[in-house]
Amino acid sequence: MTNQALFIGADHIGVKAVDMEKAIQFYTEVLGFSLLQRIKPGDVELVFVKLGDTVVELVEAKAGEKYADGVVNHLALRVSDIFAAVELLRQHGTEMLTPEPMSLGEGRYNFFFRGPSGEKIELFQG
Repeated sequence: MTNQALFIGADHIGVKAVDMEKAIQFYTEVLGFSLLQRIKPGDVELVFVKLGDTVVELVEAKAGEKYADGVVNHLALRVSDIFAAVELLRQHGTEMLTPEPMSLGEGRYNFFFRGPSGEKIELFQG
C-alpha cells in the first residue's frame, strides 16, 4: 500500500476548551457550526462541531493541563488502515504517544504521535 493510499486527508482539528459549554455556545451560536457529537471516551469530554467540510474537536481542558500541548491541541489525519500507518511511523522512528491504536467503538480507531517539531498528530480511522 502506498503512502498516498494510506493517508486520505485531514479529519479534524482539536482545540482546547477551558469552559466546554461556553466553547460549544461560541462555535454554534456565534460561528454557525453545527453540533455533531459529544463523547467522553476517558476522563476528558470531546465535542465535535462542523462548519462546511471543517470539523473541530473541542477537547476539554483539565485543570493543570490547560495548554500543555497548546491551544490548538492536535491535527487529525484520516487513514485507510491505522495499523499499517502506525507500522510505517514505527519504521521511521517516530515518537509515539500511545502504544497501540485505541478502539473508539463502531470500527473507529485513533492513535497519537509527535511530528518532527513536537507537534501532536492523531491518526483516525472510522
